[in-house]
Amino acid sequence: MDIQIRKANLDDIELITSMVAKLLSELGDEAVNSKEFKDVCTELLGKERNLYTAFLAFKEDQCVGIITLSEFASLYAKGIGGVIQELYIVPNVRSQGIGDLLIDAAKEYGINRGWTRIEVGAPDAEKWNRTVSFYKREGFIEVGPRLKYPLKKIRT
Repeated sequence: MDIQIRKANLDDIELITSMVAKLLSELGDEAVNSKEFKDVCTELLGKERNLYTAFLAFKEDQCVGIITLSEFASLYAKGIGGVIQELYIVPNVRSQGIGDLLIDAAKEYGINRGWTRIEVGAPDAEKWNRTVSFYKREGFIEVGPRLKYPLKKIRT
């Protein structure tokens, strides 16, 4: 299978939001407001410092996978690191090495950015055992669950 991986740009907003919406739907999350989703994606990708990045996987001219990354800074990471925010492979091409290629692109990107680590918040291991096993096979180490506290964004 010939898969091409490339860094996404502002022309890829439709692809990025479509792929992430499919991921969220599969995970059982609420329906996504596509206009708001596109606006947020445009804002994040347009930032000068590249704090949010996406890589797309293509089989011929069809997008079959995505990985999105955001950058963070912390003392425990001893500097700058990255977080995999979303990773999605189209169901009919899973287990064909596309996830490996996207993780490799993320690792190379992180090395080039000077990151000390890449983290990921994997879904529940009992329900999504294959996903957690995939990350472990890619060299990720379990460090515990992730929690969130939603903050309401105030627009001025």
